[in-house]
Amino acid sequence: MDIFQDSPILQGVKAITHAFAEQVIRPAAARHDAEESMPWDIMEQAANIGMAQTALIDTMSADGPPEAQAAAQGADAPPGKKKRRYGRQLAAVGSEELAWGCAGIMLAIGGSGLAASPVARMGTDAQKKLFKDCLTGKDEHGHVKVAAMALSEPATGSDISALKTTGVKDGDHWVLNGSKQWITNGKSAAVFVVWAQCDPSLGRGGVRGFVVPRGTPGLIPGRKEIKLGIRASETAQVILEDCRVPVEWMLGSSVPAGAQEGLSGTKKMLDATRPVVAAQAVGIAQAAYEHVLRRVQSSSLHGTPMAGHQHLAFALAEMEMEISASRLLVHRAAWMADQDLENVKWASMAKAHAARTAQEVTTRAMAMLGEEALEPGHPVEKWYRDAKIYDIFEGTGQIQRRIVAKELLGLNAT
Repeated sequence: MDIFQDSPILQGVKAITHAFAEQVIRPAAARHDAEESMPWDIMEQAANIGMAQTALIDTMSADGPPEAQAAAQGADAPPGKKKRRYGRQLAAVGSEELAWGCAGIMLAIGGSGLAASPVARMGTDAQKKLFKDCLTGKDEHGHVKVAAMALSEPATGSDISALKTTGVKDGDHWVLNGSKQWITNGKSAAVFVVWAQCDPSLGRGGVRGFVVPRGTPGLIPGRKEIKLGIRASETAQVILEDCRVPVEWMLGSSVPAGAQEGLSGTKKMLDATRPVVAAQAVGIAQAAYEHVLRRVQSSSLHGTPMAGHQHLAFALAEMEMEISASRLLVHRAAWMADQDLENVKWASMAKAHAARTAQEVTTRAMAMLGEEALEPGHPVEKWYRDAKIYDIFEGTGQIQRRIVAKELLGLNAT
């Protein structure tokens, strides 16, 4: 059954993004992976057909384009029926198809959305305008401008409540000091969303985010990382040395310290973005599955059709079952986010399950193809490398299971 059959909007996005992935992304994927280069030309083409870096802000802002508003709010609702909201479901559908093309290129196209999410959720109108203005036009190299979410740190891992980056109030400014690690778009970003501990006495409640444009004194983009997978997506350090930002750049600045728009606002943002990240893992798994399925359907083993070998047929059946289950979890969690329903358990289940599926499917595909798939440049070898990160970023698999367990038992297992 087509899970999008009742939504022309979702069907349309799926068709458009799949065509873009097939015709534009796939042909360039191996080159950008080998060069570890950002696909600026593809990002430009994506922007030209509506995949703008400010898309999330547009759909969640009163001043966004009418077409973006209509897509997010569900313009395909029948007369007299309540309009369905599609923001996260749209992102999940598109992310899966683009990751089917190449997960690294998908992250290059959509990486700014991670930074846009907290701005869309917690930002004032002025902060949203600042963020969008920073992404308007081209950078000094003539490239599409991108944004970066500066949250992860060298010593904190998945424990975002233990941030070492500090924010100290100084008159009408906050002074930020610290270092960020493994930041998507960290070297090239035109605007950053930086997270810092602003009141240690409040613990998690003291963590706040700041919109910080590139060029702000004290914000220093660091070295670009060399990675196992998703190589077309730039990952870099970000250093903060007495970086002074106006108080009005703090997200959630209209509420007192320790209120819900501190770290809890960040976690709610992750509950909304995790289904989208999980969808990317589904896209990788789908790509590997389709590749092996075609091989089994068209090749022979020991003189008989591969499709007639039960162990291969069963392996394909397992792949299909796990991919379908992951996709359904993704869209349940995304739908709940669109309806403003508490989806923390579902978001974590979707993220954990899809990450495991991507790794298991690509591992099976490697085994089924044998030595052929070990060759550098082979698509399954690339998908195998790309899959691993999905069990790490946006919260490791262990963190997701801890969240699910807490939802079930009411406490954190230690």
